[in-house]
Amino acid sequence: MVSATEDLLAIPDKRAAKLAGISMAQLRYWEFRGVVVPGIRRRLSVRRTIRLYEYQDLVELLVAATLRKGRNITLQHMRQVMDHLRNQGYDAPLRQLRFATHGKEIYFQHPDGTWEGGKVPNQTVLEWVIKLELIRASILKAGERDPDCHGKIVKVRGVHASAPIVAGTRIRVSTVRNFIAAGYDTDAIIAEYPDLTAEDIEAARRYAAAS
Repeated sequence: MVSATEDLLAIPDKRAAKLAGISMAQLRYWEFRGVVVPGIRRRLSVRRTIRLYEYQDLVELLVAATLRKGRNITLQHMRQVMDHLRNQGYDAPLRQLRFATHGKEIYFQHPDGTWEGGKVPNQTVLEWVIKLELIRASILKAGERDPDCHGKIVKVRGVHASAPIVAGTRIRVSTVRNFIAAGYDTDAIIAEYPDLTAEDIEAARRYAAAS
């Protein structure tokens, strides 16, 4: 089950690559090969495309990166396994199944508890199992706001038509201003937008007053 926090999480491609510990070239190649594709992809111009990786995309990305780096599994082998699983009816196997390795072979656990994979029948497989709870924790940590953004107002090209927003969020200054005008105090606004801090609201108030 995906929580409300996970459902709202989406981070840019550069942060996704950093979280997974891979290069931007690798990230693009994996997208091109269909290994992991960003859930949000919007082309703004010939040279600029926005890519945002949502929570479920990040789970797939970190599992793939762990297999690739942790056990030096080749990309070709990973793709063969993914194709095999998709042919079995799994839409997103990297986040639907539990994976393990033995040597340089990939094994996966079906929902009924059975394991499959590798080249040798009846081979022991639980040598190294990817722990999804650790992946989940690292993704949620990456989605947290940078404290350096608190109390800052910025304009970001392509976000809300470059309207002023609270740094590290997609919340417009005008939205905060409207709540203030409606009589909401700082705590009430934060209750509506938990990502905001008292510093953010004060900065939005000053920005609105100066405009």
